[in-house]
Amino acid sequence: MHKHRALGRIALAFLLLGVAGSASAQNVVSNPQFDTQLAPWAQFLSAAPDPNGAGAAPTWIAVDINNSPSSGAGQVNINTSTPAGDAASGIAQCVDFGGATPISFINYGMSFRVPAATTADAAINATVEVRLFTSAGCSGFISGASQGRDLLAGLPSDTTWYAVGDTSFVPPGAPVMAASAEFRAYLREVNGVGPSTASYTVDYDAAHLVLNSLTPVRLQQFEVE
Repeated sequence: MHKHRALGRIALAFLLLGVAGSASAQNVVSNPQFDTQLAPWAQFLSAAPDPNGAGAAPTWIAVDINNSPSSGAGQVNINTSTPAGDAASGIAQCVDFGGATPISFINYGMSFRVPAATTADAAINATVEVRLFTSAGCSGFISGASQGRDLLAGLPSDTTWYAVGDTSFVPPGAPVMAASAEFRAYLREVNGVGPSTASYTVDYDAAHLVLNSLTPVRLQQFEVE
């Protein structure tokens, strides 16, 4: 009996530790799995000083990275009828932290699928980007980082997803105080490579943006006797 109570106290202690540590290890992106809609993700198009981006409006589609019938993905498109290196088109959302937060490093990323109907000619890069800001509403740029993968021959598939991101981006001068971050996922024209078609489409799913932790914390359930 005493043994069961001791095990219960230990299990409860681990649960409380998990709760205490989860605040800095949560995925702060809203609707990261695109469960039933695209919002709050909105269209992102590059602008000066980069070339102006163009593309069809992003949409929610019933294709899921885990083949869940109750979830989906965000489909983005870039129009390259007027080729321009570094022009970009995709989706983005601004995430408020609820106040100034010290950021030592960020774990961010997303997965993308290149539908079989999309041309893969090394002219386009599927990119994920994070940008930090001093104020809420993504105002007062501090710094940012991005990771991407060129759409090379062999990537298109209606079933294969590719992860892209960085588990430990360290902002210059870290720790820095940030109140918000912008998370972007887009298609970018690659400099020096001419597009062979006027339109490219890619699907994005499973976004994560975690502050000061390598992996999100998921609490386990314990029996307390």
